[in-house]
Amino acid sequence: MSAAQDARDPEDPLVEQTKLMTDHLNWTAKQGYILTGGGKAEEYYTAERGFPFVETDLPHYHLLQGDTHTTFSKWKSSQQPPCKLVCGAWNRPLFTGGWKHSTDQEEEVYNIQTHNLFVDLRIPKSRNAVLPPDCTSLQELTPYQLRLFARQHVFAGFTVCSEENGKPLATRHHCIDWNFVGVSRPRPNKWWIQFPKESNDNDKSSSDCSKWKELAYAKDDWGQHYYFERWERYPRGIDDEGGRLAIRLASSRKRKSTDGTDSTDAHSRPCDQPKDGILVLVGDHFNYITSRAFSGKETAYPPSTVSSLVQLVDEAVAQGDLDTARSYLSVEAGHGTVSSGWKLDCTIPPWNKGRTLSETMGGGPTFVEGPDLASCSILWNGENWELYDCSFGTIDELQKLFEGISK
Repeated sequence: MSAAQDARDPEDPLVEQTKLMTDHLNWTAKQGYILTGGGKAEEYYTAERGFPFVETDLPHYHLLQGDTHTTFSKWKSSQQPPCKLVCGAWNRPLFTGGWKHSTDQEEEVYNIQTHNLFVDLRIPKSRNAVLPPDCTSLQELTPYQLRLFARQHVFAGFTVCSEENGKPLATRHHCIDWNFVGVSRPRPNKWWIQFPKESNDNDKSSSDCSKWKELAYAKDDWGQHYYFERWERYPRGIDDEGGRLAIRLASSRKRKSTDGTDSTDAHSRPCDQPKDGILVLVGDHFNYITSRAFSGKETAYPPSTVSSLVQLVDEAVAQGDLDTARSYLSVEAGHGTVSSGWKLDCTIPPWNKGRTLSETMGGGPTFVEGPDLASCSILWNGENWELYDCSFGTIDELQKLFEGISK
C-alpha cells in the first residue's frame, strides 16, 4: 500500500483528526439547518400560512433600535404572566428539525431562564479537542484556530410569555448574541411550550415540569412544527432549591450620533457601543455573559456578504484581519454552580473554566443598598447593575448572596 493510500485509511489518526476538524467547522451550519427546518423557516413562517408576525417580534429588533434597556425595564414592570412555566436550569437532550438532529452527546447546553431574563449557552464538545489546551488568550490562537473558536454559541435577553388559544407561548428578545453582527434574524424567536400532561387539561399542576418541549411556532407542509427542542431540568435547577436572580449591567451612558443627538443605535461604530452583561441564577446554577470588547480597529464588512459571526470571522481571517476577528470573538460567558463556590465549569473562552465568577468578572466593591428590593441599587465589581428578578426576600439576603460570590 502506498503512503498516499495509507493516509486515506479511515483508521489513520490524521484522517480522524481531519474529520473532527471538519465536523466542528460545520457545527454552526448544522445547528442553523435544524433550527430552520432544513432551511425552510422563512417559507413556513408567513401570514399567508397562518403564522403572522410584526417587526417588533424579531429577536434583534430592540437591539438594533438601541432601546433594550428601556424596553426590558418596561416589560419587567408590566409583564403578565412572568415566565414561571419554564423558569429553571435546563439541559437539551435533543434538538431536531429538517431530518437532522443533535443531542447532549455532541454539545453542552446550559439554558437558564428566570421569570424574565435568560442566558442560553451552547458549546460543541468537539471544541476542546480541536483547540490547544494550554491557550490563555485569543492572541495565542492561530488564524485557523480563530475559525474553530467561532463555532459555539451563547445569547441572552428577555423572554416574553403569552398565550394563544389557551396554549403557552414564549418570544425571546436578544440583547447580547454571539451570532449577531448587525443583521437581524428575519423571523421571531417564538415557540410553543409543551409539557407532558397526565391529563388533557392545561392545569400546570397535572404536568411533569422537569421536562418540556420547545416547538417552533410555525408548521411545515405536513402540519408539524418545523423544529423542536427537548429540555430537561438539571438537578437543583429549580428556584425552590437555592433561589432565583436576574440582573443586567445598567445602561452606563448615551452616545452622541453624528447630528449631535443622543443615540444608542446598534448601527453605530462597534467601539461606541456600551458594555452590557447579564447574570442569571436558578437554584444551584448560574450563567453569566458579557458583551464584546471592541478596540476601534475593526473593519466593517458589508451585510450582503457577512450576516453572521461565523461568516464574519471566516472572511476576516481570509483577509488577514485578525483584529476584527478577535474583537467579535470577545464575548465571554459561562455556567457554574453555587455549591462549587461559584466556580465555572463550562465557559467561553475555555480558559476561564475552573475560575470563580468573581475572578472572571474582575472583582471590585459590591453593595446592595436601598429601602427595598423594588428600588434597590446594586454595585457589583464596581459597576451598577439593574435588578430584574429576585426570589430573595430582603436587601440583607441579597447582600449576603453577593458577598458569597465575592469570596
